[in-house]
Amino acid sequence: MNNSIINNFVDGFIAFLFAISGPVAIMLSITSANNINSDDVSIWLFGCFAVNGFFSIILTLKNKQPLVLMWSIPGMILIGYSLKNYSLNEIVGVYLTSSFLLFLISFTNIITFLKKNIPTEIVMGMVSAIFLSFCVDWVNSLNTYPMLASIMSLTFFLLLFLSKKIKTIPPLLGCLISGILVMYFTEEINILSKEVSLINIYLTMPEFSFKPIIELTIPLIITVIFIQNGQGLVLLENRKYKPPLNQITYYCGLGSFFNAYLGAVSTCLTGPVTGILTNNPNTQNQYISAILFSIFCIIFGLFSPFVLNLIQELPKEFIISLGGIALLNVLQQSFVDSFKSNHAMSALLTFLVTLSEFSLFNVGAPFWGLLLGFLVSKFIEK
Repeated sequence: MNNSIINNFVDGFIAFLFAISGPVAIMLSITSANNINSDDVSIWLFGCFAVNGFFSIILTLKNKQPLVLMWSIPGMILIGYSLKNYSLNEIVGVYLTSSFLLFLISFTNIITFLKKNIPTEIVMGMVSAIFLSFCVDWVNSLNTYPMLASIMSLTFFLLLFLSKKIKTIPPLLGCLISGILVMYFTEEINILSKEVSLINIYLTMPEFSFKPIIELTIPLIITVIFIQNGQGLVLLENRKYKPPLNQITYYCGLGSFFNAYLGAVSTCLTGPVTGILTNNPNTQNQYISAILFSIFCIIFGLFSPFVLNLIQELPKEFIISLGGIALLNVLQQSFVDSFKSNHAMSALLTFLVTLSEFSLFNVGAPFWGLLLGFLVSKFIEK
């Protein structure tokens, strides 16, 4: 097995571990706060991972590019606040309305217009801020679980150093293996004690209410197009890919439609996961990493009740360290791309606002960072 295939597998698996850790933790905190039962949570996970994984494979194979669809984390946070005021059936009505609008947008030139008029540097400023938080969390994990995080980190950098001189296993693979060994010998994981169970699928019917549709649909669309898809598109373009803008939006609408009936939040192009899948400068066959990632996600979705119990026992520092280390190369390139041109000030302001917790009209900091950066680039840096 050559190094390229190993890299594909490692990148796909680490991206998968990342996707089922922090993002799932956010979902669990929201479902817990709103007293959502475990069966509903498993159904949401099935939609977010298995359904989106299926469409990711189709989209990736059609274009031979790592085009991975997942679920909108900002959208999940937005819906989390709203579940206190609206029923799940009303939220499903919002999801279906959003999916219809995404379908419509995919047949227009709106996305192309936005791409031409918003400088790439501004979007990269937003991406840098989002990725920075993951890398800072990795550094902090050296305090909260020193043995696990430090052994994983030292293994990565040692293999990175040795790879310049001799042929070694990929540094990220070494990082992953060392983490598993530490958890095994410290008895942090016990797979045998878990009962394997498949998902039991049922549908949630929509209720179309005027107030939640008016209040939530546009912010939800913004999280998909601007916050999530914007990250993924720029990361792909930085690796010299030419992602099909309208086709991606169409599949986001398609995934959102099917997921709505499962109670799952809207589909979007991934940001950090795309960063991990494309972290290697050698872009050859990176789409295979995306397919492997999607297969892992489908399996996770099918066995979500079982895997959910398992990942809840993993030390959070294991996933945090893997994700932060995997994003180092992408974060470095993001900073370079953000501040290398005449749009440095607008990129910096976008970066700072995104890094904050600023929120207005149920829309989070990344969107307002993009808006401020756009205005500065048009009227001050012009």
